[in-house]
Amino acid sequence: MLESLLTLMIIIVAISFIPFIFQLQHSLYNQSLELHASQVAYEAVIIAKNTGIFEGEKWIDNVEYAWYFQTDAVCVRFNNLDGVRYKCINGDGEL
Repeated sequence: MLESLLTLMIIIVAISFIPFIFQLQHSLYNQSLELHASQVAYEAVIIAKNTGIFEGEKWIDNVEYAWYFQTDAVCVRFNNLDGVRYKCINGDGEL
C-alpha cells in the first residue's frame, strides 16, 4: 500500500511539470527565432552596404525572415509561436 501511494505521488509530481516544460520549450524556441532575426539584420546591413539592395528575405530552419530598411533602422519580419513579430534595430540598438 505504501509503495503504491509513493508511486502515485511521484507520477502526480512528474505530471505537474509538463506545463512548465512546454512553456520553457515555447520560450526557448521564440528566443532562438529572435537570435536568427538579429543575425538576418546584421547580414542585411552588410548586403545593403555592399550591393545597395535595401530589402530581401532569408530562410532559416523553415522560417522566413523578411528584412527591409526604414529611415534609420533595419527591420526583420518573421513568425514566432505567438504570431507575426517585427524586430527593428537602429545604430543604437534594438527599437
